[in-house]
Amino acid sequence: MLQGLSSTRAILTAIPLAALILLQTAAHAHNVYSSFSQLEWNDADSSIELVMQIHSHELETKLSLLLDERLSFMEDDDFDKLQTATHSYISNNTALELDGKPVTLLFLGMETDGQTVIAYLEADWSEKPRTIEFMNSMFLDDLPGQINSVLGTVMGVRKGGDITATSGPVRFDF
Repeated sequence: MLQGLSSTRAILTAIPLAALILLQTAAHAHNVYSSFSQLEWNDADSSIELVMQIHSHELETKLSLLLDERLSFMEDDDFDKLQTATHSYISNNTALELDGKPVTLLFLGMETDGQTVIAYLEADWSEKPRTIEFMNSMFLDDLPGQINSVLGTVMGVRKGGDITATSGPVRFDF
């Protein structure tokens, strides 16, 4: 019995170590670490829309570590759990302010397109925003050189910027 307990402890110690190695392997599997977020104020329905494009490999690795369970976007049975976890991860790692006021975005859902996960969020916002401030801290602490690019569009005027581990949020004035 004592020998079995020792084996169990060894396995339980090895699992977090393997997860850390998995994340590091994911970080070195690609030479570009980035996500792309597009914020657009929709005059027609008085809303702010956020579309996020995230590399599926990095996202599934991060979510697998957070949930302590190996998940894959290649497995249909994992999709609902990945979608719920993606919603939580985005909510915990993004912040949006319009005209200096915090905005809570509603997660509408997500889809995959090849190796990209596309997440859709929105919130009501009746007036044309004069300023957009957005922070996306996803993967900034996990992947060296991670860049989270952002494009903001209001009434056809586009502004862009990059968020890095040292930059803080982007701010666009319209």
